[in-house]
Amino acid sequence: MRTDPAEWRPRDIDDLEPAAWDALRANTSSVTAGPGAGKSEFLAQRASYLLETGICRPPQQILAISFKRDAAANLRRRVWGRIPEHADRFTSMTFDAFTKSLVDRFKDLLPVTWAMKRPYRVGFSSVREVRDFLDNLAASADPGLQSALNAIKGGTFISDMVGPTQLPSELGATTTPAEYAVLSWWAQKYLAHEVPTVDFVMLNRLAELLIRTNPQLRRALLATYPYVFVDEFQDTTYTQYSFLHSVFGGSQTIVTVVGDRKQRIMGWAGALDDAFSQFEHDFSASPFELNWNFRSTQQLVDLQHRFAELLHPQAQRQISQVPATLGESPTAIWSFSTTTLEADTLAAWIAADIEQSGRPASKYALIARQKVADLEPALASSLAKQQLKLRNDDALIGKVRLQDLLKDELIRLLVGLIRLGASRGGQPGAWRDVVGILAQFIPEELNREVGSRADDSLAAFLVQLRSWFAARFLDNHIVASPTPERVKELTDDLTDLLTEFVQLDDLAHKRVFTDRPEDLDITLDAFKLRLGAVIADADAWDQVAGAFIEEDAVPLLTIHRSKGLEYHTVFFVGLDGDQWWAHARETIDSTMAFFVGVSRAAERLIFTQCDQRGSQSPIQDIYDELARGGVPLVRIG
Repeated sequence: MRTDPAEWRPRDIDDLEPAAWDALRANTSSVTAGPGAGKSEFLAQRASYLLETGICRPPQQILAISFKRDAAANLRRRVWGRIPEHADRFTSMTFDAFTKSLVDRFKDLLPVTWAMKRPYRVGFSSVREVRDFLDNLAASADPGLQSALNAIKGGTFISDMVGPTQLPSELGATTTPAEYAVLSWWAQKYLAHEVPTVDFVMLNRLAELLIRTNPQLRRALLATYPYVFVDEFQDTTYTQYSFLHSVFGGSQTIVTVVGDRKQRIMGWAGALDDAFSQFEHDFSASPFELNWNFRSTQQLVDLQHRFAELLHPQAQRQISQVPATLGESPTAIWSFSTTTLEADTLAAWIAADIEQSGRPASKYALIARQKVADLEPALASSLAKQQLKLRNDDALIGKVRLQDLLKDELIRLLVGLIRLGASRGGQPGAWRDVVGILAQFIPEELNREVGSRADDSLAAFLVQLRSWFAARFLDNHIVASPTPERVKELTDDLTDLLTEFVQLDDLAHKRVFTDRPEDLDITLDAFKLRLGAVIADADAWDQVAGAFIEEDAVPLLTIHRSKGLEYHTVFFVGLDGDQWWAHARETIDSTMAFFVGVSRAAERLIFTQCDQRGSQSPIQDIYDELARGGVPLVRIG
């Protein structure tokens, strides 16, 4: 049953701000918003509006494109949780997944010059490999090209040259050194091989070529997706943007892009300088700016605004929707003589605040610009003295960073299954999360009145999993730790049991969890490493899921990894020369990173500086701005 657009109301929130209502009902639009403004929530509400009112009519779909897999999964969960009856018409994936899916499905439509003889492999070239290619190309080129080819930077050749270059339907004479280098790259990596190896930039270019040379394919895509969302648009690369423009530019498709100019921290990966202005010009998009902040108190929002104006002088001031609960000032700079004193002070303060407030350790975060591994030993030791744990989200587990592992949808599913199987009831959140993931590859039966096929499948498997747990006790190592052989046996057997249920051998199931099948092996290897370490220390199976995630730990992470997250209290560790040594050379990008870190805090933000790491002089401009914002500097020890 359709809802009258005039009667539609947002789900799970009280209301939208006026600008969000206007953008919700608009045609092609550019929506900018600061941190904490609910950008993903806005897209979820817009999807609900379009689908529930029938503005997006069956069988038409909404295509939502995100920069990263976890963002795509997050948006998909938001929509599925609100309107499950329409979830099959909401497709949420990354740019890379979308372009790869087009090449996989329609590669037979590629022009003859670019036709694939056999299936391709996905691989990535190191900067050294690219540099060697350019050096060899220059050495064999005409003398008139050599100096230009030698000047090409290996670190940005793929993003800045291969990415922006459209593939010609037929090869011909090249006109510039850049074009010569790019087509030589394609000749060596793609055309010269029966089984070519391509990266996602190359897949993007092949997908763009497919669309450009097959008008009927483009018409089919436009008919299927009359509405397109793009999240985190500030990080869109030229490669991705040119693909977006080739497919949807100049069409009737209504495109909504959302992001924040001030949080563009992917410049090193080829992000456009100002994707929003480019989009507004090319797509005749209406601009909107959201100004409500649902994360931080007004004092913190005002501090954020000082740095927002440095990055974008026309930035509008945000209005906090969060009531302040602290009695003291929410910001300060703590200056220390030694790293030991710094770590001990932070650990003691966090422990005391947890005891007073009852807040979980996960509501505190330790954020640094870089080199978090250097900070970890002292912080972990000091927190351990206070009976607290530290979780280094930047740590490598096999070939995967811990944060990426914990956010991976397959890992969330496997850990959720362990949580449900090792407990008896009382886990409705875990049940909903697991069923939501299973529903992506367990098709629903029509006309069911109770439950779903995913619910039935999960319930049946949990009987088997609980029997498996019951037959294998972990409490034997209370007296003696299990042997490495026993830990490996339990880890392998449990992983096999879980993955057999998920049916990871099925290609369609694999595609739910990864853009590259080979990545699945890397993820599962990391899962086993993490699971084995947890099993070796656990006293019972019902401890395993929590220990795997380390729910009761204080996270330590880089600014880059903190993006999109929020914490009650943030300790911004290392406001000194060691952490910010490149600030003077890359002031804009550095200030953007600082802004992202500052905006993670909901109610309290403490900066730290330590003499052993360096003075404040390399970032004196940031200290001056903090002082103008009323942030006190306190010397401790």
